[in-house]
Amino acid sequence: MKIRSSSDAWEWLQPLLADMQISSFFRLRNYGNEEVELFFLIVCIGENTKATATYDTKEKVLYWDAVFSYLEMKYAKEEDRKFMRANGIINSFDILDKYNKSRKLHIDKQKIQEDARFYFEGLGWL
Repeated sequence: MKIRSSSDAWEWLQPLLADMQISSFFRLRNYGNEEVELFFLIVCIGENTKATATYDTKEKVLYWDAVFSYLEMKYAKEEDRKFMRANGIINSFDILDKYNKSRKLHIDKQKIQEDARFYFEGLGWL
């Protein structure tokens, strides 16, 4: 399955993003619906900003924000950033509950989250 990510990366997040090559990890895995692509944007924003999500029916891509507190990430130690980032990304897959129901995507969220946890444990982030 294609799972891609991008970021509004700040300079202090660049080392973490260089370590995280999540697309290649998920490439050969099957989560039920191979026609749909998942794309999350890692966003560090203020406390009162709401995450967005959208499904492009033509391209069959689900886009969503994996939101992190700018201030928490900026002032956290690198090890804490890794932990926060990994858990935030894993939890961001909860968006699949909404779109599996409304768009009938039939994607195995639990399996994706389990594999993501395994992936981040392998990186030493969890």
